[in-house]
Amino acid sequence: MTTPALSDKIDRPEIRNLLLRISHDAIDVVIYSVVEDNSLIYHRLELDTTSSSRLSAIQNVIYDHPAILSDFRRVYCVLETRDYAIVPALCRNPGQQKMLFDAAFPGNRLEMTADETGLNNATVLCGIEPDLRGFINRTFQRVSTVSHIAALCRYAGMNATHGNKRKMIANVRRNSLDVVVTDGHRLLLANTFTYERPDDAVYYLLSTRQRLGLDPRNDEIILAGDHDSREALTQTLRNFVARVMPVIFPPQMFKAGKDAMLAPFELITLPLCE
Repeated sequence: MTTPALSDKIDRPEIRNLLLRISHDAIDVVIYSVVEDNSLIYHRLELDTTSSSRLSAIQNVIYDHPAILSDFRRVYCVLETRDYAIVPALCRNPGQQKMLFDAAFPGNRLEMTADETGLNNATVLCGIEPDLRGFINRTFQRVSTVSHIAALCRYAGMNATHGNKRKMIANVRRNSLDVVVTDGHRLLLANTFTYERPDDAVYYLLSTRQRLGLDPRNDEIILAGDHDSREALTQTLRNFVARVMPVIFPPQMFKAGKDAMLAPFELITLPLCE
């Protein structure tokens, strides 16, 4: 059934940005005006996981919601993928990058892209299905595509000089979390972790901190993402780490509309990092 707010083309799309996050089971959609306050709308559109192909499921959802096909000012597309590798930023030769990516994912049939992280020492090599890449480029004008982990790294890089020098950012979802650890403008770690119980997520965060030598008294854990999932981790983490705090929500996006707080964190912060 078509969501009413997305059933028609958007009025004055030339002053609006479209933000999409494509995961394995859903597309998160944010549309907001760059000149009007409280204009933001957010919808999560479930994909048919029984469809003949993932691309068909994505196409069906997008074509069923004409508002997404409006001619927007800018389109930002975050792709959730486990097919990524972190390499030194000095490795800029495309041939060398492809060699490293193929070594990490032997036999892959993916199209590799190099995503900038906003940090001095790291680049994300991300794989995307060629047919999905083609569909995105054919369907949307003025579109920027980035992996979900690179989007979170960019936010970390944008805020690298705020607060303590070393910090951990965990973007928490119901059954997975993205973790980025920085030392100023230097990336120490970026990874995606799946979990079944909150205690498993806590163990992963604490073991990662110990391995990287983060100070339990001074080096922060900043929690972003789904509110209930964050709350399930917070109190236990505070038994071991002194500085556990929720992320400061970007005031620019809150001004756009309160529904921004419901959208995936790395999606709504992406336009602020450019």
